[in-house]
Amino acid sequence: MNNNEFYIGWQKEMPASHRSQIRKFLIPLFVLTPLVVMVAVYFQKPINNNMFEFGNLRTITGVYYDAPFPMLVADVGILPDSLSRNILLVGFGKFGANATMQALEKQHGVLSGKKIMLEGTLIYGEGKTLMELTGNEESLIQIMDDPALPTPALSAVNTETLSGEILDTKCFFGVMKPGEGKPHKSCAIRCVSGGIPPALQQETDRGNQYFLVLDSEGNPINKAILPYVGERLYAKGRTGQWLGWDILYLDIENTPASVTRLSELCGGYDNFNKG
Repeated sequence: MNNNEFYIGWQKEMPASHRSQIRKFLIPLFVLTPLVVMVAVYFQKPINNNMFEFGNLRTITGVYYDAPFPMLVADVGILPDSLSRNILLVGFGKFGANATMQALEKQHGVLSGKKIMLEGTLIYGEGKTLMELTGNEESLIQIMDDPALPTPALSAVNTETLSGEILDTKCFFGVMKPGEGKPHKSCAIRCVSGGIPPALQQETDRGNQYFLVLDSEGNPINKAILPYVGERLYAKGRTGQWLGWDILYLDIENTPASVTRLSELCGGYDNFNKG
């Protein structure tokens, strides 16, 4: 080795050969770094505009239904026209509203079909409305004297194969951002295991479509769906509607092949087509 090329950091000058090698490395680095950042930002999926009115309690009157998930159909004129009157109820924290409403029914009798007044925090976006029963059992403000109404029947129309991601509705529609994808997977699993209704989000040319996921008999499927929460997948089942929500009936326990993770398919994302 040429002694003139030997270099120690505390020396005043760097040999020309060293300067040349470092320059060849740094110049492309300075040019490529901003380009990589711009490309990453350009292709990053934008965060949705869903809203959680944290700290703002609202009092809403409507007819309550308990199955398959707690739902309050708000009276006309209470909510802005931009919000759906069919309000999916969820509990405080990572829990569904079932435990709270069941505790209230032990105190006041059957509430399903009755007009009640609830206080809570609204969550909304993309045409869907939810409400967190922030005060737990104290969320019930009043029970009206109106006669009870029958629970609207679930419908099942077609058998379809849908593609999309299994979400927890509370986080996705406003409480967390991002409320989807791998960064949110562990949180979504805890929420769904706590009773928050899961939904399948399908992307279409007309926008996103959301299906509350139930078992083949129309009952909550939270436990069986846990392995698929936060996953991109294909799901085959009957579809229908209930109080403004699309419904997907899955028979996972008897027909495991009705759900296929995208990661299990040959070619991965290249084989995933939007619905």
